[in-house]
Amino acid sequence: MGTSALQRLAAPWRHGRWRSGAQLAAAVAIAWGVATALHLPESFWAVMSVLIVMRPSAGSTLDAGWDRVRGTAAGALVGLAGVYLHHHGAPMLATTLGLVMLLSFASASVPGMRSAPVAALIILSAGGIPGHSALQVALLRLAQIGIGVGVALVVSTVMSEYHAGMRFDEGCAALLRGIGRRVSASRRPTDAAEIERIQAGTRASLGRLAALAGSADLEARWWRRGGTGGSYRDKARLAARIFQDATVLDRVLRLAPGAQAEVSQAAGAAGAAIAGMADALAGQSTPHDLGELARCAAQASSRHEASNALLAAPLNLLLDDLRRLQAVIAARPPA
Repeated sequence: MGTSALQRLAAPWRHGRWRSGAQLAAAVAIAWGVATALHLPESFWAVMSVLIVMRPSAGSTLDAGWDRVRGTAAGALVGLAGVYLHHHGAPMLATTLGLVMLLSFASASVPGMRSAPVAALIILSAGGIPGHSALQVALLRLAQIGIGVGVALVVSTVMSEYHAGMRFDEGCAALLRGIGRRVSASRRPTDAAEIERIQAGTRASLGRLAALAGSADLEARWWRRGGTGGSYRDKARLAARIFQDATVLDRVLRLAPGAQAEVSQAAGAAGAAIAGMADALAGQSTPHDLGELARCAAQASSRHEASNALLAAPLNLLLDDLRRLQAVIAARPPA
């Protein structure tokens, strides 16, 4: 098998497309192994806890997934309290249904409690095991939930290095290139429904980038022992602001009367500046010179015509955010 074929096979792993699956499979195997090694009955409850808590990356497991950890812990404790009430004569069906309904209501109101009803039901459904009372079975299941949660957190942290930073920069650069192309073409008539579809897709991409930024920052702290700090989140926030600036500028360019040279020049300068910053973010060039965009913004600010007054604000906002992104790119440590 040639080198190029090996590289193609390794690419999904390097870009994280296979790693999350291997990570989850490893966590399931480890949780089951730990529960079995401790001779705990019903070892699959540790596996169930891994499946509830685990997320594809350390960032998502420790950030968004941490809500699931807390919800699982809260549900397990409520379930244990319910089993204790059963043990002291409370009606089993009424107690179980009441507690699960209460946690279901809480899960709809508090996002971090979404896993609580499932965890509580695991505990409350504890039946008899030869040689163990229902309360003992509930405590054993609580221990297995703890094992599953702990394994999920440890595995997601230890195996978190899957080039999230590289994938973030590639994705953010692709997004900015698309924004730059659309700004450059702003003077061309476009169907309103098509514009809305493009913007909805861009907003969805920004959401994915924001989630990936958390994983990238976590990897930077764990594997490079310092480095970028919060720079990936900073870049995600700046990308969102640049999108907002470009959206306003796009509308202004379309509303500007006639085909003035200033308007066409502004569209070209803004598109080139955004695309150049995307190349710099992807490591394909040094940070782009923003001089042409700065000249267009200065010209629009110095004139009193209505069209130039409209252009001045979005051009200056875009220029300011691109300069901030330029500073973040320049400050990042070498790969």
